[in-house]
Amino acid sequence: MFVLDATAIRAGMSIDGSHEWFITPSVKGELEKGKVARDLEILENIHLKVMAPRQEFFDKIRRAAEETGDIARLSETDMEVLALALELDAAVISDDYSIQNVAQSMKIEYRGGVELGIKKIFNWTFRCTGCGRYFEKKYDSCEICGSALKTVRK
Repeated sequence: MFVLDATAIRAGMSIDGSHEWFITPSVKGELEKGKVARDLEILENIHLKVMAPRQEFFDKIRRAAEETGDIARLSETDMEVLALALELDAAVISDDYSIQNVAQSMKIEYRGGVELGIKKIFNWTFRCTGCGRYFEKKYDSCEICGSALKTVRK
């Protein structure tokens, strides 16, 4: 059983009847444009199921992303993909480093769509581009000097 993110489908992954394949409604929304939308319609009729995760699983993923510092790097759609994989005990297929990072921290199986995948877990923090101060949470700007923050490894 697999949960796919949008990049896996855009990369042309072979989706056949040999496994159960899932996407979230948000992933479907990201893909509903152009040629991919036509392919998506065919896939939905044959092999692909659209399912939203329950809130409790989404909340677990959000907490895990906050712990690893990936929260600022993940979209709501990314967290939905992870939450559905957690709920279904399925593997995630994604080349997104932050998705893989949170998946590994939550012991969710993952595979790269095109890339091999991450080798180890990183924790992230935020550093001011002006004064260099570090923050554990993402802010719009530095509380000290007002400069932008960037994500850096701890």
